[in-house]
Amino acid sequence: MTSTRRTFLRRVGISGLGASLGPLVTRSLGESPVRVTDGLTRITPDSEGVASPGILEFLDAMAKTKGELHSFMMLRHGSVIAEGWWSPYAPELRHTMYSMSKSFTSTAVGLAVSEGRLSVDDKVISFFPDELPDKISDELAELRVKHLLSMAAGHGPDSTRSVVKEENWVR
Repeated sequence: MTSTRRTFLRRVGISGLGASLGPLVTRSLGESPVRVTDGLTRITPDSEGVASPGILEFLDAMAKTKGELHSFMMLRHGSVIAEGWWSPYAPELRHTMYSMSKSFTSTAVGLAVSEGRLSVDDKVISFFPDELPDKISDELAELRVKHLLSMAAGHGPDSTRSVVKEENWVR
């Protein structure tokens, strides 16, 4: 990792006594939660029953692995209890997520399936009736959610490039 634990802690403001979110907010246990411009509530880990030293232990353990954290955010009961970024990353900078998006998408689909909102056997075209091309190929007609989740959509190498250039990705 390019930043040390100490640099990260200065940016996050976590101490053994609780978390202060540095320039974002400083909150004592008697104050109400604070919202910042991104709409997320920031509160101390300890106020949500999470020991600050445990977060520090996690960060220490991560520093000893070959993994590289670019940023870290921990939520509990819908509120941010700890967050920070390792240099050169910062909250205002765009960050390429690569395959991380697949994890979020598959989790969201799993939740939708468990709630009965869709099935992995549903045909993809059923979700976008107003965005279909004039001619629907046999392959597109048979494309199911499970094919997208398993990256088995059967598209050619150039089709991804054309999607990225297209303004309407659904179409």
